[in-house]
Amino acid sequence: MFDVAIIGAGPAGTAAAFDLLVKGLKVLLIDKYEFPRKKACAGGITPKGYHLFRYDISPVVKRQCQTIKINPLNQKSFFINDEKTLCYMTKREDLDLFSLKKVIEKGADFKVIKNIASINETPTFVEIKTPGQSYKASYLIGADGANSKVRQQIFQTKFYKKQFALEADLKIDLIDRHQMEFDFSKLKNGYFWIFPKDDHINIGIYSIDSKVRLSTQTLFDYAKQRFGSNRLKAIKGYPICTNGFNYKPDSKRILLAGDAAGLAESLLGEGISFALKSGQMAAASIIESKTGSVSAGDLYLKKLKEIQADLRFYDLSAKWFYNFPRLSFKALPIPFIHKRFVKGYADGKTIKQILYEG
Repeated sequence: MFDVAIIGAGPAGTAAAFDLLVKGLKVLLIDKYEFPRKKACAGGITPKGYHLFRYDISPVVKRQCQTIKINPLNQKSFFINDEKTLCYMTKREDLDLFSLKKVIEKGADFKVIKNIASINETPTFVEIKTPGQSYKASYLIGADGANSKVRQQIFQTKFYKKQFALEADLKIDLIDRHQMEFDFSKLKNGYFWIFPKDDHINIGIYSIDSKVRLSTQTLFDYAKQRFGSNRLKAIKGYPICTNGFNYKPDSKRILLAGDAAGLAESLLGEGISFALKSGQMAAASIIESKTGSVSAGDLYLKKLKEIQADLRFYDLSAKWFYNFPRLSFKALPIPFIHKRFVKGYADGKTIKQILYEG
């Protein structure tokens, strides 16, 4: 029997696995895909997220951006600059493979399992049944993304909300001339992004409106207008799970982390930093529960309050930002305001700490 089984080998799952393995626990890590695998994700990592990794991920960083261009609706474009890196550009398939190798080196037992037939929690362990085998572990962490099978089997109530994004890669010449960019001028209740990598750019669309179904034609048209080319590759649409401030881990032995728990922010749809943080919190809760009298679920609920409070602030900020974009964009170009946010993100602060502590 394993100490902990983790379903999902993305940022949340590998972050949890790494901390558990460091403490000497026996970990089973399950994913339905062989690695490397294509993963729908723009691959931008905030400084807050970058510094949460327990190991150096610089080998898979394609570019460090110190400048971000903002295109507001019906207003002049402006730039946010800083001496520090504002965003680290990666390719998710490279990042995930790199992280998986790190936890395998630490001793994780990694298995590719296409289908989970059932998950059953008992007072002393969790049993995961597959079509041909079953696995037992003292605890289970569901880190299997926005369409989490663990969540579907365990939680009856819908606590989360799905936002949608669409992305693609585009090869262009003179890649160094292109900056990281958020373009709010072409889409109501959302934005287009431009993320420059080493030999291509990643472009995409994100909408806060869960009823919106983003079309590939819109992305083709935008690429043609901006870059004179619509030869897009690796086009992928995907959901982003938000509203994780409503998640309550009422199970004693089964915890959700990352997008499976709705732990992405709704303002821009960023989720990697929250995935890492929640994975580490889930691991810490399990470790503490083994030596104390409080259950892992209760400990995790307490630890998650920090993330959930931050996500509530993001939710309120998103509603204000997209309902009153003119007022928001009048404030954002002011150096005092955006530098405050930049420094806060770099220091790993929550949005509440940034707003109230500086």
